[in-house]
Amino acid sequence: MTDIPTAPTARHRATAKAKLDSAAVDARHAYDNLKDGAQELYAGGREHFDSARLVAEEKLREKPLLAVSAAVGVGILLGLLLRGPRTVYVRVPG
Repeated sequence: MTDIPTAPTARHRATAKAKLDSAAVDARHAYDNLKDGAQELYAGGREHFDSARLVAEEKLREKPLLAVSAAVGVGILLGLLLRGPRTVYVRVPG
């Protein structure tokens, strides 16, 4: 029967270090790719938001009464929805 060494040898340490270094490089590449993609998405979303804001401002200047009426209507609707159900108690004579 042969003895199996239990302590890591210098060769095992070197192999483990090489694998860890390779994994670290791969993780850094993946992080950089995700970061670049997120920055592109943010820039595209920001551009879309800015163009939508400009359109909304233009419509507001064209028809201010309609815009104010719509805002009041949305405010009333949200107020009713956020208020919740109202319970009415009725006393029956008898």
